[in-house]
Amino acid sequence: MRLAVLTAKPDLEIHRELEAAAARQGHSLVVLDALAVAAQSHPPVIWQRGEHWPLESLAAVLPRVGNWRPDSVLAVLSTLQAAGVPSLNPPSAIRRGRDHWRTGCALSVAGLPHPETVAGSEPEALAAAADAACGFPCVVKQRRSRQGIGVIRCGSRAELEAVLDSLWRVGDEVVVQRFCPPGGISRRVLVLDGEVLGATEHRAAAGEFRANAARGAGVTAVELPPEQADLALAAASVLGLGFSGVDLLPDGDRWVVGEVNPTPGWSHFAAATGLPVAELVVRALVRRGGSR
Repeated sequence: MRLAVLTAKPDLEIHRELEAAAARQGHSLVVLDALAVAAQSHPPVIWQRGEHWPLESLAAVLPRVGNWRPDSVLAVLSTLQAAGVPSLNPPSAIRRGRDHWRTGCALSVAGLPHPETVAGSEPEALAAAADAACGFPCVVKQRRSRQGIGVIRCGSRAELEAVLDSLWRVGDEVVVQRFCPPGGISRRVLVLDGEVLGATEHRAAAGEFRANAARGAGVTAVELPPEQADLALAAASVLGLGFSGVDLLPDGDRWVVGEVNPTPGWSHFAAATGLPVAELVVRALVRRGGSR
């Protein structure tokens, strides 16, 4: 079976893991550089160096859409979808998961716990709304931030207005969320095809509130209680994602959904849990391809 990974960064080590996992299972996997091809909407065609890329031979695709040229990658994914190539995550679900506002709206409609979130443009208006809805401290996030980048904690109205004014002037779209105490702790749950693969707990480095491995947080495997596993499964389902990383945050005496990542990495996760994530992802792609 011929499988593919669609990405704007084909040289990442994670893609070598997937190629090796596919080969061990008797399949081939090609890493398709989304920036080296062009997508045609109708009829659905992928062009590479002026020639049609052979879509008919492709059984399934894993999209890995990061912050580098995401709309270009999603254009290619939409064309693959229109051509009937199954994907672990459809374009619409990735767009929801990449946007903190859309994610929050979907979770709220489903009744899943999520920090109070406000969006807006003009700094004073947004700060006033955040003061009333979230209180202080609060957290400012670029709407498509990942790995803790573009996430700022504000302890007062004056600090919030200053941060929002700076981001407004450079054109960033942001949301403001209530800070969930105690902070500095999160749990990453990998969900694949409606099953929890496992979970890790992240504890922020000293002096840091962002519990993210990319920011130096400690990562350990953790056994999830059933209610947290159910919450992660529900969040992935609401977003429509076949493969995702659901981040749970402690909020006093409960846990809430912080984010749902449609393009989760797994190097820290696999090192902590010992789970063969690449092998499991390839098996899921093969299941998708078998239905074509």
